[in-house]
Amino acid sequence: VTPNGTVVPNTNYPLKRVFYGMAYVPIGAQLPDCFNSQNSVDEELQLLVQTTKRVRLYGTDCNVLRYTMDSIQRLKLDLKVVVGIWIDKDNATYTRQSTEFLNVMSTYGWTNIIGVSVGNEVIFDNYQPLPVLMAHVAEIKAKVKAMGQPDIPVFTSDLEAANKPPLTNHEDKAGVNLHPFFSGVPVTDAASWFWKYLKESVHPAVNQGNAQPIDVWITEVGWPTFPANGNKNASVPSIPNLQTFLDTWLCEANQQNLPYYYFEFFDAPWKIWPGHAVEGFWGLLTIDKKLKVKLPDCLSS
Repeated sequence: VTPNGTVVPNTNYPLKRVFYGMAYVPIGAQLPDCFNSQNSVDEELQLLVQTTKRVRLYGTDCNVLRYTMDSIQRLKLDLKVVVGIWIDKDNATYTRQSTEFLNVMSTYGWTNIIGVSVGNEVIFDNYQPLPVLMAHVAEIKAKVKAMGQPDIPVFTSDLEAANKPPLTNHEDKAGVNLHPFFSGVPVTDAASWFWKYLKESVHPAVNQGNAQPIDVWITEVGWPTFPANGNKNASVPSIPNLQTFLDTWLCEANQQNLPYYYFEFFDAPWKIWPGHAVEGFWGLLTIDKKLKVKLPDCLSS
């Protein structure tokens, strides 16, 4: 049993490059302490690159974007990056993050960049009203274009309830966080729930009123492993359930060429607070970098 109470099977499962993309927050990369370092990000990305060719970041504080770009270029890692610009209730956060984003791009260039996500669940979490978010997306789009990169998609990531017009009229893609766990279905039904919901709810929501269908990127999808009493109805966190979800969902997603970012690479103990422990345990790997499950054998594109 690890110090945080999760039981990890006593085996060394190998990492495999079976994920389209991976959501990544470096361990310890939270203000004000910023316990992460260039060295720690080097180590983490050398693990992450063994699971995917694409990484999704959430913000730029604690040098997260800078360290990531530096690691990729210096260590010649085969990784493309979806930049994250974090937005919360404090307007200074967006200003600080967008400035750092542009500074890092000036330093490292755009070769490794495949998208820019302006905010994560800003509408769902009620961080900012819709007009403010749309203005931020428009501003970043204009700046990315002004830096000579009109083909790099700029969008936000949210639930499909928010990712619809007028928001989608301002985005190059729709970044949708889609978690079967929050539907409350048993894990044995999670994969089928995902495909049905994607087809019947997400695509119609995103494309209502659009002349051209907008591409959907699944910017989060995953399954938590702890604690068992953090269940959402019949959706129960556990390592065996994560194994079941990956065994039933992952290869199908790869066969369908679904653009998705698995949530998430490491557990996030900084998200744990009374009554909401489950938020901290969505990692594919534990905080001490142990893979929780046996990865399926279907390679990703």
